[in-house]
Amino acid sequence: MKHLFYKELKLCLPLQVPLFFLFAAMLFIPAYPYLVACFFTCNSIFYTYNQSVGNNDLLFTALLPVSKKQVIQSRVRFTVLIQMVMFLLLIPMIFVNHKLVPQGNPAGTDASLTFLAAALVLFTIFNAVFIPAFYRDETKSGKNFLISTIAVFVWIILWEGFMITASAAKGSVPFFRWVAENLDVFPATDTAWRTQFAALAIGALVYGVGTWLVSRKAVRIFERVDL
Repeated sequence: MKHLFYKELKLCLPLQVPLFFLFAAMLFIPAYPYLVACFFTCNSIFYTYNQSVGNNDLLFTALLPVSKKQVIQSRVRFTVLIQMVMFLLLIPMIFVNHKLVPQGNPAGTDASLTFLAAALVLFTIFNAVFIPAFYRDETKSGKNFLISTIAVFVWIILWEGFMITASAAKGSVPFFRWVAENLDVFPATDTAWRTQFAALAIGALVYGVGTWLVSRKAVRIFERVDL
């Protein structure tokens, strides 16, 4: 498994992936839906998978003395690595954003631990839609990416729309006031820190369990594929 993972790093990492990490700097933009920055990480993953189609990587890897299950697991771990690098890059960006835009974000969720939780859910949605579909038929990677993009942007619209609504209605609806003071804000109180750490833990659980289930589903699909 270790050698397969090294193969992914050395042979399957297109130039677009490190370049797309620069989109973490989108958190410096005032009044912008910051979850869009995470979508570009999904875009870079699509380039990785699509490049493997052009290089006939699946057939090459399957001809190695490894099981189909190991082929999937190595690629999923490679996908998680890309997403986790972006996740870690977003953490310092949150604190820089707080210095540059202390008034918060009127266009959606503020840069906060809650934002990181929403980013993990976004990655989970992308993985759940794109990865199994890719291994069902790699020749339709473009179509599968389009479908996964729609799913991701549905999440972005719902999440950012909810935070915009909470900010607008916090003066009249107690629940929205709680959201605006504890979730949709850079944490400045003990209650906000506890609430956002809880949200981040839930996001991490969703990502961990979701990606594990995605890997299992992709394995089942790929084992039925006749290369």
